[in-house]
Amino acid sequence: MNGIFLLSAMVLCVMALAFVVYPLLREPRQETGHSRRAINLRVHRDRVRELDQDLATGTLTQEQYDTALADLERELLDSGSIEPDAVDNNAAHEARGPRRVAAIAAFASIAVLPFMAVGLYLGVGYADEVFATQLPPGEMASMQEPAPASDEAMQRQFERLAQELQGRLAQNPDDLEGWILLGRTLTFMDDLAAAERAFREAMVHGGDRDPNLLTRYADVLAERQGSLEGEPRELIERALSIDPDHAQGLWMAGSLAFEEADLDAARRHWERLLGVLPDDSPEADIIRGNLSQVALSAAEG
Repeated sequence: MNGIFLLSAMVLCVMALAFVVYPLLREPRQETGHSRRAINLRVHRDRVRELDQDLATGTLTQEQYDTALADLERELLDSGSIEPDAVDNNAAHEARGPRRVAAIAAFASIAVLPFMAVGLYLGVGYADEVFATQLPPGEMASMQEPAPASDEAMQRQFERLAQELQGRLAQNPDDLEGWILLGRTLTFMDDLAAAERAFREAMVHGGDRDPNLLTRYADVLAERQGSLEGEPRELIERALSIDPDHAQGLWMAGSLAFEEADLDAARRHWERLLGVLPDDSPEADIIRGNLSQVALSAAEG
């Protein structure tokens, strides 16, 4: 595609130059036939020849011949035909000027026109697409839709991120956001012990008033100990005291109440959460299922 376009552009450029350069370099068309000066000279010679014949045959006397010849020469002077060299030199000098200008214009067109065309195309055309390297369709599709990273590749990326965060926090241990991000990264890596330490550092550096951090920290502790009892309960309650409509806090509080068979408390937390979530969200469907389970357990009890 690119090669065809470039070849077509080159052919069109040569054709355009031909239309411009040919008229400029073409020699002006010479006049056919004899000029008026040449005609006058021929007529003069013929008339002189006739006078010579008349003198030889005795038709004219010598005096008449001389008078007629003088008249012919006067007519020739009046016509301007006896200065041919001066006239030809002036005409040639006058014609050389326009031809020189035409040659300069032709060579300037050859030198400038292609660069002007390329510059205009680069400015307003699709040069990136034309000069880009063409790839086979399969490779183009793979570039347009990159394959998702494997679990191993994502694991390596998060490990590198965790190392970078640890190095940065060693230089600036008061970076609250850095500790939170490190805790979340370690949680994804399933290193819950290290994640717990990172969240605890975040709590020390001002995160104890952040309901998001409180619930994340409670979730890590609950997963490590296998229950929401103890410190996780305290963290959930603190998060809901800061933000009573915190979605993660209501979810966890309802789960804790359901584990303890406190169905009223579970229903209360999950109904409040259902009012916070969008009606058409997947989470809302899960909460409706939990409430149905609460209702079924209450009916059985």
